[in-house]
Amino acid sequence: MKQYLLDKRKLSYLINDWDDLNLPFTINDKDIASQVVDFFYEQSELVYPAKSYFVAIVYAKCLEHFFHEDFYECLSVKDLLPDDKFFKTYIDSQEIYDNILTRIKDPLSYKSVEKTVSYFKKEFLIGTDNQTDRSL
Repeated sequence: MKQYLLDKRKLSYLINDWDDLNLPFTINDKDIASQVVDFFYEQSELVYPAKSYFVAIVYAKCLEHFFHEDFYECLSVKDLLPDDKFFKTYIDSQEIYDNILTRIKDPLSYKSVEKTVSYFKKEFLIGTDNQTDRSL
């Protein structure tokens, strides 16, 4: 990930409180792609590794949308989701990502991504005055 994005994330972690830490979750390795597609059509759940794929796709698409970064390059860097032990890059899991992406088309068009997009905006200081670090 580019340094200016890493810097934004680092600053965000210094000034924000996060309410999504240490939440209970389950693990289900069966048909991950279908689980992720269901998350887009319905609502994502804390079921890993599917949740990691869901968040990675949304974050990469947000990086493309807000910062004009290449979607597939973003999906291919390990620091996209640095604290997620279940995250696999596009390079490491291309077949699953391609299966999901051919079935969902535009990831940001689903209502189910709203909470994840909000976390992304908070994490990358979207809607924040960079001089004061206050929300606009």
